[in-house]
Amino acid sequence: MSVQSQIKHDIHTRLEQMSAARVVWEEGTMRAATTELYAILEQIYALYSELKAEVGKRRAFASLLTDLDLKIQANTSLALKVIRYVFGKAGRREDSYARVIAIAHDMKGPDQSFTSYVQECGGIEEVRRVPKAQKASTMSKDDYKKLALDGLADVQVGVSTFELPTFIQPNTDYEEDYAVALVRCHDDGTGTIVYGCNEAGVIDAVLVSSGKDLDQRAQDSKAQVDAGDLAERRARDVREFTSKMITVSSMPNASVNGGALRTNGAATPHYG
Repeated sequence: MSVQSQIKHDIHTRLEQMSAARVVWEEGTMRAATTELYAILEQIYALYSELKAEVGKRRAFASLLTDLDLKIQANTSLALKVIRYVFGKAGRREDSYARVIAIAHDMKGPDQSFTSYVQECGGIEEVRRVPKAQKASTMSKDDYKKLALDGLADVQVGVSTFELPTFIQPNTDYEEDYAVALVRCHDDGTGTIVYGCNEAGVIDAVLVSSGKDLDQRAQDSKAQVDAGDLAERRARDVREFTSKMITVSSMPNASVNGGALRTNGAATPHYG
């Protein structure tokens, strides 16, 4: 059996065990059900964390879903994919569990268990209520682009500065000194820039996507949403959050996850 097949087999076995445990939970008493639910979600969280950390396992998981002929939309979150497999359906409850899994992954301490974090927050429902950013309809593409430009404007990560290769050059017809790099992400946490693009439309699309992502992360990192003008508040949140995120993510050998690489006047959005 190949390594990929073994990984798929192991993930499949674990998913089946969790699904069986879910059936037991659903048939248990209310008091026992809560404990059993947390035990199932703890296992789901563990698998989710492994999948998030290892691209090989994510590929194996995606291949497994294809092998099982499970129809899941490409934009379905990883947490929801695991949740729907284990719980066997797609409802509001499953959406809530997936959101709690994702929030715990981003917010809890490294030495704290999933169950401990959720209980400390007051339960699944309380974690689920962590505010989400407003739907995209409340802000335009230009708004999100401005969020990204404002949030990333002052990002300076010295270890990421390098001489621009010929395939990454600024677009002199574009109003911002940005270029987009295609980064191959390696299993050891490093990355290789393999190509670049300075087409205005591509840069705009990445900046809009960056603004949406940074906005969502900034909003989800807050337990409460303060009052005030939406655009002004979000711009402030994104600037503060981006600064903290870049500082935490910075590592030697120019590996910066979730931020941007500033390259002699050109910053390249880079996602890990």
